[in-house]
Amino acid sequence: MDSATEVLDQPQIERVQLEGLVVMKVIKHCQENFPMTVMGQLLGMDRNETLEITNCYPFISPPTGAATAGPDGVDTVAFEREQHRYQREMMWCVREARIDHQVVGWYQSSGSQMGSFLSSQWIETQFNYQINLSNIVCLVYDPVRTEEGTLSIHAYRLTKKFMDVMRKQDFSSLGFSNLSVSASTIIEEVPVTLHNSSLINAALVELDYADEFSGANDVELSRLSISDKPVLEQSMDFLISDLDALGREQSKYSYYMRNLVRGQGQLLERMRKRRAENANRTAKGEEPLQEDDDVQQMFEKEPSRLDTKILLKELDSYVESIKSLASEGIVKQYGVSGVQAGEE
Repeated sequence: MDSATEVLDQPQIERVQLEGLVVMKVIKHCQENFPMTVMGQLLGMDRNETLEITNCYPFISPPTGAATAGPDGVDTVAFEREQHRYQREMMWCVREARIDHQVVGWYQSSGSQMGSFLSSQWIETQFNYQINLSNIVCLVYDPVRTEEGTLSIHAYRLTKKFMDVMRKQDFSSLGFSNLSVSASTIIEEVPVTLHNSSLINAALVELDYADEFSGANDVELSRLSISDKPVLEQSMDFLISDLDALGREQSKYSYYMRNLVRGQGQLLERMRKRRAENANRTAKGEEPLQEDDDVQQMFEKEPSRLDTKILLKELDSYVESIKSLASEGIVKQYGVSGVQAGEE
């Protein structure tokens, strides 16, 4: 059994405990760079079935030139070298400060993508983490939803079944089917709980004893404001965009299937001729030809189905987001109706 298999066979954590300090540092980093997508490293420890995330630090953002590097890739290589140097220095500083320095994952903001984060690059990054350390998660922070008044931070990891798909690098329909992997089983969410220090908990208890609302004028009604219309519109725009992309992916696959069906008759004819030719070569004492060569020459390789799975998962995420926004809007409307009825 190789080391990668041993890592995958290790017991996985069932929950994530997030320190308040980490939440504040992640929010600060992501909000300062909005609408750009930024990332960082998570530090902590895994204890029993709980992953305790106690600290974090940001990754350096790629320079503008790296995004427009030429074919020689000089800018990209220089940035990767700088990234490795920065990581070494940060880990040295963490050890010197005597805080938890075990890598337990990474975090990423969804930028202006309305909570959307799943991509081939994200999957590749998470796979590289999990192939070496099984108890690794990615925290995804949504600055748009948080701006609306609800903290949106979730922990995700690749499922064991999809890890097997990534190890085999077989993204065909048969490859996904053999391992029973669908769009909904690519990633899984790990429950997140927030944890604060004793001093912060004491301050929160003290706030509980503060003076309560003394009158109707003290009631906070701003949260009844239906201000998420732009968020809903953007979610619909991203949903339509992904539907168009899914249609293009399906067109590619339909084209492949049509060629496959069309070539079945031609393949049978070529195989019949090849068998007859091999019979003659065998009778002459010559080496028979390979029949598999005809199959490889006749048919193109099946296009990767990974992008389709990603799009389906993203569509499901957008639909759930739209449902949540619509439900909140209905509740707020009922709340406003109740307030107006009380004033009459």
